[in-house]
Amino acid sequence: MALVALASAKGSPGVTTASLVLGALWPRPVLLAECDPAGSDVAIRMTAPGGQPLNSDRGLVSLAAAGRKGLGDDVIMAHSQQLDGGLDVMIGVRSPEQIGGMGGLWEPLGISFNQMFSADVIADCGRIGPASPQVPVVQAARLVVLVCTATGSSVAHLRERLSSLVHHVDAQLGVVVVADPKRRDGVKQVWSVLDAMSVRVQHRWHLAYDPAGAAFFDGRGQGRLDRTPLIRTATDIAAEMASLVSMPTQHDFDMAQAAFPLGDTPYSPQADWEGGQ
Repeated sequence: MALVALASAKGSPGVTTASLVLGALWPRPVLLAECDPAGSDVAIRMTAPGGQPLNSDRGLVSLAAAGRKGLGDDVIMAHSQQLDGGLDVMIGVRSPEQIGGMGGLWEPLGISFNQMFSADVIADCGRIGPASPQVPVVQAARLVVLVCTATGSSVAHLRERLSSLVHHVDAQLGVVVVADPKRRDGVKQVWSVLDAMSVRVQHRWHLAYDPAGAAFFDGRGQGRLDRTPLIRTATDIAAEMASLVSMPTQHDFDMAQAAFPLGDTPYSPQADWEGGQ
């Protein structure tokens, strides 16, 4: 199946909320993996079935210890847990100080996420830059989506990050703009900025800025979630993203040919992300 990486270039435009809502609406089995080195938000916001607290010790950190001998589906899922509502999650680090315990896990983790047999993976990568430890997860993804708002500063950082990112990932690129449904002019301005860039962003989506809908993914929701603008816009986005990553890619073709050795070096998304800033 496939890995989809969501990230931001600056600030907090709603990557975690977007990851949660897309995971909840994903049309196939999916695992939400918190790969944000700033620390887990899901363990704070959400609960396990029956309203029980999530186990913050079971997730990336425990996987780092157990996965040194291999990262198959069974190992990954053994260190995941389920949210109330049924979404499988891999809880991230509790604090940035725990990143040191991850060692060299990021690179094999990204590759393993992209090659899982049992589920797609949506990775909440938080804010990314050239020195971010989670960059190998982004590099391994089949679809990389940057999340921004329709503000000038957010779009400026988006433009800079895309200009660097395009040289270091072999993936389809997408942008999600989180904006008030009534602010279509602001969203169109973002598209105009992208059109003026030399970077080809193949996929563009508008996710509704909807505090009432987002509250459901922060443990505070009331009323009918399915009637919120957030869910109405996210439903179509989730379906389209899932369809995109289900299509065969050149990477899939190369992997298939590995059964018939031709003397070529196998593809590996391990190139260092250096410079570009």
